[in-house]
Amino acid sequence: ILHILSSSSGNILEDESAIDALKSSKVIADDIKEKQAVAVETEKKIDEVRAGYVPVAFHAQVLYFCIADLANIEPTYQYALEWFGDLFLRSVDDSEPSEVLEERLSILNDFFTYSLYKNVCRSLLEKDKLLFSFLLSIRVLGSRGEI
Repeated sequence: ILHILSSSSGNILEDESAIDALKSSKVIADDIKEKQAVAVETEKKIDEVRAGYVPVAFHAQVLYFCIADLANIEPTYQYALEWFGDLFLRSVDDSEPSEVLEERLSILNDFFTYSLYKNVCRSLLEKDKLLFSFLLSIRVLGSRGEI
């Protein structure tokens, strides 16, 4: 548009190419404005859905710090955050879906807790499995305010 305006000679209102370029720019601007409005609405919906899953994130962080504390029992009990994240994502994929949010949250928490328990127990010495079970139970119940 700027190039057309600067190279135009004479009355700008009589230059058909400038008028066509301005009309085209207005159509494009209106289209972008509509798409931005849709994007803002979509972003609001995504934020609402994401906020619904905060309890799962809270539960997952309780579990992560529970397994991180296992290093205090035995220094070889160290688990990478990347491994934990991968296990969580597998749990999300493998758990039973539900359209009801509260039910989905419960399913995710239960499935991930059990999956984490099974995977961690495979790497623990037999003498530490009961301690891990106790630690996991105390942390989960404590995070719910039940202890």
